[in-house]
Amino acid sequence: MRSSMRPLPRRFGLTLALGLALHALSVVHDGPAVWAQSSQAAATELKRPAYQIGSAGRFNEDWSTLKGADLGATDDVWDRLKFIPLDPDENVWLTLGGQVRERGEYFGHFLFGDSEPKQSDGYLLSRFRLSADLHVTRYVRMFAEGRSALALDRALAGGRTTSFVDELDLMNGFADIMIPLGQPASLTLRGGRQELLFGSQRLVGPGDFSQVPRTFEGGAAIGQIAGWTITPFWVQPVLVDKYHFNQSTSDQELFGVFGTGPLVVVAVNLDLYWLGANNKTASLNRTIGRERRHTLGGRVWGKLGATGLDFEVGGGAQFGSLGRGDVAASMVTTVLGYTLPVPSLSPRVYLEFDYASGDDKPGGDVGTFNPLFPNNHSYLGYMDYVGRQNLVSPNAGLSLSPIQGLTLSLQQYFFWRESDRDALYNKSGGVLRPGSTTTARYVGAETDALATYNVTRHLQGYAGYSRFFTGEFISKTGKDKDSDFYYLAIQYTF
Repeated sequence: MRSSMRPLPRRFGLTLALGLALHALSVVHDGPAVWAQSSQAAATELKRPAYQIGSAGRFNEDWSTLKGADLGATDDVWDRLKFIPLDPDENVWLTLGGQVRERGEYFGHFLFGDSEPKQSDGYLLSRFRLSADLHVTRYVRMFAEGRSALALDRALAGGRTTSFVDELDLMNGFADIMIPLGQPASLTLRGGRQELLFGSQRLVGPGDFSQVPRTFEGGAAIGQIAGWTITPFWVQPVLVDKYHFNQSTSDQELFGVFGTGPLVVVAVNLDLYWLGANNKTASLNRTIGRERRHTLGGRVWGKLGATGLDFEVGGGAQFGSLGRGDVAASMVTTVLGYTLPVPSLSPRVYLEFDYASGDDKPGGDVGTFNPLFPNNHSYLGYMDYVGRQNLVSPNAGLSLSPIQGLTLSLQQYFFWRESDRDALYNKSGGVLRPGSTTTARYVGAETDALATYNVTRHLQGYAGYSRFFTGEFISKTGKDKDSDFYYLAIQYTF
């Protein structure tokens, strides 16, 4: 790696040492108590919720399961922070949590060589999160989560942008009021700054792999009935200011209703949604103006009995207006997976197809799909080059677990433009390459390899390598060097 990566081994090593020290501290601190009370500890099985890491919200962890437990006799020092009673009856309690993440990244020929001041560079990303979750009985709750995201010496195109740096800010800060509606139903009113996680997050999700996940300000009503969760909401996206407190913008609005739950007639799950977007200024394929766009869609997913097969089928249609033009766009996703009957490895293979419409001609009516606020990283390649607009992408993958805690995966993606008169878009909805100079459709292929190892329930490490092989469209629209992406990360969660 280049000289910009020289600080990486020392700082990354310090973070690894810190994570191991934190874990060792919990073992040393609790060891005597556990050894002295081994029979009691064995008889007391704590029902801890799983840490909601990755593209999941820490606010979805319910630590009330520790109520009444002897937290002085557990084998985890962090249990003492998960249920802190603040009244004698333990009806008011506090939960504290956090995460430290260090990731080193190296890009070779970033953006196919079209990057300044450097085509290739390595850099270190540091991120810290700290949360407090206060429950005042089961009916009132306040949740706050701060973050600090830092980047060291990134000299690729864009440099240390707001996607990589947000020095100190509030990621979540909301209040909940829960209204019981009988035994099987409830309604939770939520207001404030919040991450949104809807379904597969192909349309709305925080994108946690990113150094600075997105968040919103507004309100939602979360209804629970008969296994279904129905969420009407209205929010504005929060814009990142690297060195000052972030503010939401009235230039963009996202609203609608998202529902998810089981189907009664067959053992599958269903998402149904209406998502509305009102953007003061938008530009797609030479059509410019206010965008009022509505997305109607759904997704069904589940397993096919005891066959080992799993599936997902989803799609959405968009209508509305952009400037003086009408909007008519769509997207479709299908996935078919199979888990082989080899329990020692848990191998799963899958085939997937993604489609998002493009525009037939520049100017006028708009056929380009708007992916809203997606988590593309999980579905269109770990290099995060390509967005779900004007896209046809078949892909396939394999994952297996050769030892406990270790997961290995391999994915292969292929990308074509759906319309040869529309651009290639990046994951943020910007134009990656204009499409007006060539009718070539084939963009290229990406191969991703990833290894994730859960050392303990707190400590996780992962490493990966991706390569993008450029196709005819890239070669005819500018620099066309194949890109490489290496990354190595460690994170400690409590």
